[in-house]
Amino acid sequence: MDKNYDVFDEFVMNYDMDEKMIGYKYNHSYRVVHQAEEICRSLNMDTYERDLASFIALTHDIARFRQWTEYKTFNDAKSFDHGNMGADILFKEGMIKKFDVNPDDYEVIKKAIRNHNKYMVEDGLNERELLHANIIRDADKIDIIYSFSTNRLLEIEEDDAPISEAVREEVLSHKSVLIKNVQSKNDKIILLLSMIFDLNFDYSKLRIKNEKYLDKWYEHLKHKDIFKEYIDEIKKYLEGVKDE
Repeated sequence: MDKNYDVFDEFVMNYDMDEKMIGYKYNHSYRVVHQAEEICRSLNMDTYERDLASFIALTHDIARFRQWTEYKTFNDAKSFDHGNMGADILFKEGMIKKFDVNPDDYEVIKKAIRNHNKYMVEDGLNERELLHANIIRDADKIDIIYSFSTNRLLEIEEDDAPISEAVREEVLSHKSVLIKNVQSKNDKIILLLSMIFDLNFDYSKLRIKNEKYLDKWYEHLKHKDIFKEYIDEIKKYLEGVKDE
């Protein structure tokens, strides 16, 4: 993996590292690598598969650097789908050839990156493809939840709007919130928190539970009365996951 880290770093250094969000995505990528490795260890995966998961994690947001530089947003609806673009950068533009990766794994990598940011994983993936797609989806979500919980890496933007009824129903049904139902900044906060319902592995849920990320979110919220019911509901859901 050492060569792959060097290639990734060289790629990122083409962008303005003084830009806060470029720096954030660079560091996010490496934190997601760590979380992917921890998920693999929890599943007793061998070194080969762990290295593959680490590579997918390293490159899962490779399109974000172009996205921020060109559009100054990470909103896919206002720019491009960064999962699809990331796969295109690697495979259509040929960047994958710079990395030390087994060509036999190209399809696994492509499908994992395309699916990492989608509401649901596409149908038709084989068992190995689905496993790696789920690993990167979980690892990414863990770090997003962590990043907002610090109130330092990412700022929580609130308003004073009540949570919309459709968002409320999804949370109480333990479902990830659909982006089409988001009507306010507060709905967006609940959408981010509801990603917890889409986690696939016990490690991922235990990480968020044991690190008390939800409590840390709550500390930083201004309109605590709006969010308490929802945070309590998600915490109750996590209580169903028992420590090993």
